[in-house]
Amino acid sequence: MNNSQKNGDSIHVSVCTGTNCAFRGASQLVEALRAEKDIQEHCIIDEMSCPNKVCDHSRRSPVVKIDGDYVLEAKLEAIMDDVHTRIEKKREAKP
Repeated sequence: MNNSQKNGDSIHVSVCTGTNCAFRGASQLVEALRAEKDIQEHCIIDEMSCPNKVCDHSRRSPVVKIDGDYVLEAKLEAIMDDVHTRIEKKREAKP
């Protein structure tokens, strides 16, 4: 566990890896997130099942939740940009 996780200021990224979301690219999202060192150092990345069928039987898949905010029809580039932006904001907020 790194220092940001110990301090509780990590960004929490959950990717739905249920059948519909996995079919539409969720596995690649998880791999890409876990492959970047900067993201590994500042984020907790886990897998989930869509709560309350947020994916709407794959019409909104894949689903990603970043610090409680749902992203529907998640695209790799957009998710990576969002996570990097949140990391930068946390860095800027530190004294």
